[in-house]
Amino acid sequence: MLIITTDKISYDHMAAEIIQNYTMEKPVVSYIRHNENLTYHVVDEASGQKYLLRIHQAAFASMSGIQHTRPALEAEMNLLHQLNATTTLRVQHPVRNVRGEWVTIWTSETGKEICCTVLEWIDGRDIQQGERLTTEQIYDLGVQLQTLHQYGRVQEASEEVRVMDEGSRISNEVHQGVGTQGQTAQADVRPSYGSIEENRVMMRQLEEGVRLGIFTVEDFELIRETFENINRQLETYPNTPETWGIIHADITRNNLLVTDQGISMIDFCLYGYGYYLFDAGGAVLMFSREEREIFLSGYTKQIAPLTERDIRLMEGFMLIFTFGYYAFQMGNEPRHEWMKDRMPKLCNKYCRPYVQNESIFYDL
Repeated sequence: MLIITTDKISYDHMAAEIIQNYTMEKPVVSYIRHNENLTYHVVDEASGQKYLLRIHQAAFASMSGIQHTRPALEAEMNLLHQLNATTTLRVQHPVRNVRGEWVTIWTSETGKEICCTVLEWIDGRDIQQGERLTTEQIYDLGVQLQTLHQYGRVQEASEEVRVMDEGSRISNEVHQGVGTQGQTAQADVRPSYGSIEENRVMMRQLEEGVRLGIFTVEDFELIRETFENINRQLETYPNTPETWGIIHADITRNNLLVTDQGISMIDFCLYGYGYYLFDAGGAVLMFSREEREIFLSGYTKQIAPLTERDIRLMEGFMLIFTFGYYAFQMGNEPRHEWMKDRMPKLCNKYCRPYVQNESIFYDL
């Protein structure tokens, strides 16, 4: 076995070894990139079938998390399997290895174990830099995201009934972001987003930026005030299967494909549990002022229009989604100068108006 290093050739050998655990007659692996996962394009030259191999080792420590563990990856693969079986969503099909398992464990000669998964490849293209999606594509993405959230509502409502049938009492701790309502057993092995406790964790991660000299003390105090404002809203915001459940958690241009059938959401690696408005707020950040209205019209096609209270909280989640990128990249030193330059603008242009109860929905 090879020792895992940052050398691409060693990674290529590792990928070639891992893919032998799958029923492919003549697989050829090609390196794609290394971010939160190490990814490879795989072609079985015997059948022409194409796949995505994911080696779940993050490029930086700040990108690692519960999502890289075997139970979490089994939950992700089960989710994709269920979405394919029960919804109209165009998501990737997970592939089992020769032992019938969703997750393959690769062990280095030093004894380190790394989880690996394989998905069927979706034919399509990335969204190009500066490319504007069509009205139909934006509207369709809104509909798709609502379809995912509706799936979550059904799952969470079923779980809530099961828990109540077992005689469990639902605690009021839910409103403090530490309860269990709206979370299935899989929630224990997947990340959660946007709750009061998670927001506090992110704030502590961002505080490390002050120690590293990336953020000023003044900017961090405004960040703290912003988070406290959002958390006060969450103290009274409903946490039920209608508002909280399964979310993608990373709807960005990098995680969308343009296909002949329409836009496809890919890369559920960070999927977890949170407020549906967190997911919608993250997606909204991709679009211009006019496009945001189109997206929301698709998103609310089958539900009641969002209230002013919903929009206000979504704006807060838009900020948290943005801050999440900074926290995620904290261990990536080459991004520190970029963050140092951007944070004062983010604080002054968006955080300050937000804590002063001004709308930033069309500006951020």
